[in-house]
Amino acid sequence: MTFRLRIGVLLTILAITVLPLMADTKIIHRWVLTGVPMPRFQKMLVASIMENYLIRQEFEDEMEKLLEKYSVEGIQSYMVLPPRNEMMEGELKQRIKESSLDSVLVVRPKAVRTETEEVVTGGIYMPPPGYYMFWPYWNMAYGGLYPTSSYTKENVMVRVEFNLYSTKDEKLVWSGESDTVYEKNFERLGKGYAQALAKQLKKDKVIRKK
Repeated sequence: MTFRLRIGVLLTILAITVLPLMADTKIIHRWVLTGVPMPRFQKMLVASIMENYLIRQEFEDEMEKLLEKYSVEGIQSYMVLPPRNEMMEGELKQRIKESSLDSVLVVRPKAVRTETEEVVTGGIYMPPPGYYMFWPYWNMAYGGLYPTSSYTKENVMVRVEFNLYSTKDEKLVWSGESDTVYEKNFERLGKGYAQALAKQLKKDKVIRKK
């Protein structure tokens, strides 16, 4: 790699580093069943208890696609179950019992809160002294940004709860909670929930490839 190319790559890395990060769904708590082997699920009902139908549909559709990668058939609840206010608990239990489902994933919003953050809109960039010569730079940290103007921004944070049950014994095998900055892009929001959840389920070996 030439000297000029190295400099180009380095400047690209620096540019990417200072770009603002977009809000994402983050799993903040999770619990995994221990002491017994994790069942290898094959057919999972994905049931999101959400008032917003678009978020529910996007989440369940995305989960169906992601589960397929791990040989799990995901069944979207909006396609097989009526609205929750039209079905009694006993009827739902009977439907699940009579089906070939081996697991049920229940997702529901748990809490909403508002957080305030400071957003910097202007500033003066001052490279540290070691930046002015190339070789000392390699062992230096990035320069600082000294804000000259900013404003405060309020974010609506949504806490969502995920619980996965085995239908064989109705026991909980995995549970988690996530935090998400609420936005009006419902497609992005629903898919974000699914991607964060599937990633964590894979990490905890609840779903895994054969």
